[in-house]
Amino acid sequence: MTDRIAQLRSLIGRVALAGVLLYFGAGELWNPSQWVGYIPHLLSFLPTTPLLLAHGYALFAVGGLLLLGAWTRPLSWVSAALLATIVLGLMLNGGGTSLYVRDLGLTALAVILALEPHPGYGLDALFAGTEKRTGQAARPAARPAAARSGR
Repeated sequence: MTDRIAQLRSLIGRVALAGVLLYFGAGELWNPSQWVGYIPHLLSFLPTTPLLLAHGYALFAVGGLLLLGAWTRPLSWVSAALLATIVLGLMLNGGGTSLYVRDLGLTALAVILALEPHPGYGLDALFAGTEKRTGQAARPAARPAAARSGR
């Protein structure tokens, strides 16, 4: 029962984070000029549209894969890094407190998901179940001949 609750908890957090990343990634892709004001002043020498498009693609791709539950732990770390860049940009620009607090909370959610041991109903869980059924994950690696003979 506890395992199922942990999987549900992971699923809810993952879908919530994925939804936010997909929403804002799509916004950056469809209308990058709306987001120019959020680029830190330190990066003003860079071309803004390609920078925003790259960030939007990254948010959208990570959000889509998280929604599917693929590579949840590593992509949670990636999303935490992406969100941390947004928080840092807001801090450097003196951005709004509500945006800063929201993105800081989302960064914390991403870190929590990255530390979560249960994949929670997605492709990760499906592949983990396949490994258990086939026994591939349970086999230890073969020891070298020198280790078997005691040398």
